[in-house]
Amino acid sequence: MFNVALCSYGMSGKVFHAPLITAEPGLKLHTILQRSEPTALVDYPQVAIVKTFDDILANPDIHLVVVNTPNELHYPMAKAALQAGKHVVVEKPFTLNIDEGNELIALAKSQQKILSVFQNKRLESDHLDAQKIIESGALGRIVEVEWHYDRYRTNVTHKKWKEDNLPGSGTWFDLGIHMVDSMLCLFGKPNAVYADMRSLRRTEGSTDYFNVCFHYTDMRVILRSSTYVSEKGATVAIHGDKGSFLKFGQDVQEAQMMRGLIPGMAGWALPGEDNYGVLHVHNNDKATRSIIPGQRGYYEHYYKNIVDAINSNAPLAFLPQQSLLGIELLLAAEQSAKQGVLVNL
Repeated sequence: MFNVALCSYGMSGKVFHAPLITAEPGLKLHTILQRSEPTALVDYPQVAIVKTFDDILANPDIHLVVVNTPNELHYPMAKAALQAGKHVVVEKPFTLNIDEGNELIALAKSQQKILSVFQNKRLESDHLDAQKIIESGALGRIVEVEWHYDRYRTNVTHKKWKEDNLPGSGTWFDLGIHMVDSMLCLFGKPNAVYADMRSLRRTEGSTDYFNVCFHYTDMRVILRSSTYVSEKGATVAIHGDKGSFLKFGQDVQEAQMMRGLIPGMAGWALPGEDNYGVLHVHNNDKATRSIIPGQRGYYEHYYKNIVDAINSNAPLAFLPQQSLLGIELLLAAEQSAKQGVLVNL
């Protein structure tokens, strides 16, 4: 049993990390950092509430620190936790620049501690369905992929690290990181990128629209997101020389966790009727169109793998090196959008 400290109890802490940690038998939610009111005690009366990060670092009973704070704090807090001899899980994005990420990876190695990034979208139905179709070979040679993360959101929140035009803010770092990670898992590193990014809701705001095209040798992967989409189409569209696959609907795990469901409860992660794929393939001049139910996601695998990796029972599945490559692509796309040029990778 490893004791876990959570560095924030906002949405990511309350909806994702705390429930998933408590659902994992090998972990115990031990401490939560809350500098203002200790609201976490309503949900977890057994935990210790501390007001400073130093209280977490100084406690020898804490084995794993989850850094789920605003993006600019990921590097300094992860570094301090590793130096204090703790295992570390960092929310995405991993860091805001490559040098910081390399430093953290080297530090984790020298400290012989686990360092991982919470890339939970790999454990959702859209990624799993896309992976299954690609690996099946049903589409033949893949020539184009279009991945959407659209929302209709006209309001501007008070969260400066998400809404203001600051390093690491906006939907490209908040949502694009998920899509980039899935792309890298499925296809590896691209050759170049061309990007268009804007702020639709206010001129001076952070990115809330992006259309980013990654170039592979014989394929294009287009990642798109907008805050002004009230009628959604396919989440993922994959086209090959033998057919197409369109994925509709959304994974239910996040919505379920917002309602208080956690892994192990009845109905956990079961896809809704709107979560399905359409596979249209051509074989010997015959076209076949079929509906494929969405797969069940499994967020719970993330922290199970963390426990197994700490115990040396399994390799770490969510490597920081993978997430750092994602940061390289995020930064290159930002450069492309600012300069209006194709950036080689």
